[in-house]
Amino acid sequence: MTARAAVVAGGGLAGIAAACDLADAGWSVTVLEKKKRLGGMVSSFADPAGGGEVDNGEHIAVEACTELLGLFGRLGCLGKLKRQPRLRLPFVGPDGRVAELTESAWSFLTFPFLSLGDRWRVARTLRRIGKMKDAEIGPLDNFTAADWLEDQGQTPAAIARFWDCFIAPALNEPAARGSAALAARVLRDAMGVGPEKSRFCLFRVPLGEVFADAAAAYIAARGGTVRALASVERVAAAGGRVEVRLSGGETLSAEACVLALPHDDLAAVFPESAPPLEFSPILNAHLWYDRPVTPLEVFAMVDSRIHWVFNRTAIAGLTGPGQQLSCSISAAQDWAHRPSEEIAAECDVELKRRFRGEARLVRFVVSREPRATFSARPGTAPMRPGPRTRHAGIVLAGAWTDTGYPATMEGAVRSGRAAARAVVGS
Repeated sequence: MTARAAVVAGGGLAGIAAACDLADAGWSVTVLEKKKRLGGMVSSFADPAGGGEVDNGEHIAVEACTELLGLFGRLGCLGKLKRQPRLRLPFVGPDGRVAELTESAWSFLTFPFLSLGDRWRVARTLRRIGKMKDAEIGPLDNFTAADWLEDQGQTPAAIARFWDCFIAPALNEPAARGSAALAARVLRDAMGVGPEKSRFCLFRVPLGEVFADAAAAYIAARGGTVRALASVERVAAAGGRVEVRLSGGETLSAEACVLALPHDDLAAVFPESAPPLEFSPILNAHLWYDRPVTPLEVFAMVDSRIHWVFNRTAIAGLTGPGQQLSCSISAAQDWAHRPSEEIAAECDVELKRRFRGEARLVRFVVSREPRATFSARPGTAPMRPGPRTRHAGIVLAGAWTDTGYPATMEGAVRSGRAAARAVVGS
């Protein structure tokens, strides 16, 4: 019996998750990726000066990302993650003070960047969030996260110095602009059900080396095909099948097609399902120093436009004498058009203000993703479609679809698996 054929357009995490599930279900899968290799936004690029690769942007998983970690387990990639055995989240203040949140309640009770009253109010709100049901979370999409948190008794200082350290990177929008529903779901699942779910999972190797080759091998081992540099131009239903036209003129015919493309690309390929979502950018400043700046592996910056800093030297287990630090700036609309030299200089000043030492900035690379994520603002929920379209054989996947999450790796994997279920059940 000939296997049913499915085309997966887009080789990011959503497309990979869909392709793996379809291949496991016995479908003959062809993955089309317009870039040279799989990975989508979870990628890296060549660093001629250093001889290796630099990530397009820092990506964090936490233990609550069960679908993402499950996919990495299937692909044999878990060894490329550095998983915290116990929660350790350092916060660094403008004066260099370091306070670490751990799984001990005492660490929060003594957290110096919030007043005693704010600490109590944050702890009380976290307990409330941990008990929230989906039915309570959905209607919050009409409000900003800041408005919702203020209704919970949170002060501007608590929002700026605690909540936004997690909301801004997760939503790629600060609490003042982000959807309360998306913030509540992320906070509940990652922080409200126990500290063991909040433990960080960091990437030991460049993102392009984490799962791209493993995914291609997994699909090939199950009779599928991965085609790089294959750009989809148009998709249409015809005679009970799906016709996928490539930019070079070739047309593929299949029983089903998973469109795991960015939502703006969908406007050209399959316009009837393209949502009117906007984008929010992310910047990352990769800085190389002649000697160590800090022993911390990853830390949040209090009272700074830089949300998190990653010590790539320590995470990758490299030796000195120098050190590579990567500064992540979410919701970077106000930084998007600044010169790279200016961005690197400001990050350098911020770090040296906190870590006083003799380290000298040797070189830098600033990576920009102007279309990093959809803008997770209030009112976006009705714009995000589910996997099914009005054509049974054409389904949608991507972190921008209706996953209940903002544009995260976990949401992307969940969307891809939902798309595969829609295909198999059609």
